[in-house]
Amino acid sequence: MGTKFANLHIKTTNQEVVVHALQKLSNKAGSMLTNTKSSLSIIDQYIYGATKDKPSRETEPSVTFYVNHVKQWSSVLNDFFEWGTVEKIGELVSTLVSEPVMTIGFFDEDIFEFTIFQDGQIKAKKYFCEEWVKEEYGLGSEFIDLKYLEEVLEVNHSDLSEFIDISNPEQAIDQLSKMIQINLWVDSEWIGEVDEIEENYSKIELRIM
Repeated sequence: MGTKFANLHIKTTNQEVVVHALQKLSNKAGSMLTNTKSSLSIIDQYIYGATKDKPSRETEPSVTFYVNHVKQWSSVLNDFFEWGTVEKIGELVSTLVSEPVMTIGFFDEDIFEFTIFQDGQIKAKKYFCEEWVKEEYGLGSEFIDLKYLEEVLEVNHSDLSEFIDISNPEQAIDQLSKMIQINLWVDSEWIGEVDEIEENYSKIELRIM
């Protein structure tokens, strides 16, 4: 099995904005965020209102996040985040804040999915992988607005174009990390194993309300 990780980033360093959004997220999807075994179809149902069941306060009283404020972004980790779920969470979070929300999903050295949401809409999506991977995994359409990305990521056109042209997932992650000066090789499961992550991320527990 290859490397797998996922993380979410909100373009603000205002801690109150981040905590407020994560509290709303916990209230809406807390039962899923405390269960790493939940399937994507279940979270789809929960997020989009197909089920109105409330989380049990006895078994799922709080949601744990790990947050790091760096540069212009606040990075968020949670045990539920993985490729295929972090994008759904990012979409939901983007309806709770006005700022752009970026999600990073990396799967088995085969795929790096980069997505930016704002106001519940996909503003950018790119799969960094080989063509055969897109066919084998049945990946959907991509959308790139270079002008928007230049503004949100605060990078120049030349560096952004070079980044977009990369097909290797690991190289793309490294290039994006370098451009925005944020370590994107992070996952909640690595806390306690990687000193840098443990030192930089603060644990936040939010009660499901």
